[in-house]
Amino acid sequence: MLKIFTLALSFLLIVSCTSHSTKSPEYSDINTGDRIEIVFNYKSLKILDLDQITDILREKANDYKKNNRVQALKEGVLIAFSRPNEDVVLDKVISIVKSNLEDIGEWESCALQIVKQSIAVLKNESGSPIDQVTATVVLENILSESKPAFVQQYQAAGFETTLVEMIANAQIKLSRDVEHEKQLNQMRAGGSPSHIAQRLIEQKNKKLKEIAEKNKN
Repeated sequence: MLKIFTLALSFLLIVSCTSHSTKSPEYSDINTGDRIEIVFNYKSLKILDLDQITDILREKANDYKKNNRVQALKEGVLIAFSRPNEDVVLDKVISIVKSNLEDIGEWESCALQIVKQSIAVLKNESGSPIDQVTATVVLENILSESKPAFVQQYQAAGFETTLVEMIANAQIKLSRDVEHEKQLNQMRAGGSPSHIAQRLIEQKNKKLKEIAEKNKN
């Protein structure tokens, strides 16, 4: 019964999403594989509860297991990251698809691709505000997920450092239309993803300086 409800809901969401845009956002500067396309945006995903988002990600994981379609896992990751995480659901569901990608050594390439795609969406001045806010949500969630490992990588930069620095170096600026879209939907403020990433780097640099000073003494 739950599966039937989820499929029906997914169909309604597809109709809702496609009413805003006739096609998925065009992504550029991709060299990590085929473009990851989903029919969901942040507005359609934020109304889903834990059970509903879990069912969607399990469908993606089952698609991979039945058809060996790695792209299904990547679609699942992008769906998970595209959902605003004020209720901290992301931590409870991301492993459904992430663990499979880690098992086959595809997690890092997937994360890099998603970051590049999202940056490309935000750099596209003709992109729709809904798509661009979705890309902002994706990058914010990636930064949040990367932060615990990033702050521990004082002595040697790891993969999370690569993600954070890539987002910071993109120098993303949110357009007025994007800011308006966020305000309309009561999205939390916090600056562009690049500003958030830069603050993380500054905090890390401050800690490195403290460690260096301590070692001198």
